[in-house]
Amino acid sequence: MKRWWVLAATVVALTAVPAQAKVVGISASPNPAPLGAHVRHTLNVGSPGRLDVWVSATGFQQPVLGTLPPGAWSFECCPSQVAGTPAWHYRSFGVAPPGSYRFNAVGRTRGTYLSSAMVLGTSAGVSIRIF
Repeated sequence: MKRWWVLAATVVALTAVPAQAKVVGISASPNPAPLGAHVRHTLNVGSPGRLDVWVSATGFQQPVLGTLPPGAWSFECCPSQVAGTPAWHYRSFGVAPPGSYRFNAVGRTRGTYLSSAMVLGTSAGVSIRIF
């Protein structure tokens, strides 16, 4: 009986080990969104590092900083992170600590657009439809 409890405790301990944290994730809401809507982008950063974000300038007005760590938005022509279209590019001034960050961007043109984020060379993206 004692062996069974030791085996059961070992199985519970092994399955309770947390999975490796995701380096970066991005989502958008509402998605799809009506033209002129504020689309909330949510970033989940799991590892400290410089944070870069790209939002399609064709689909969205310049985003606001929201809760992003200190940094700045700039206009950039045609990076691959947004499928080669003009983009708003945010870059943190320093290391962004792990956490959840949010910012809004107003949809300005109907279509489907890509927003993406990168930390430590790992990137994630989300397609957003504006109708």
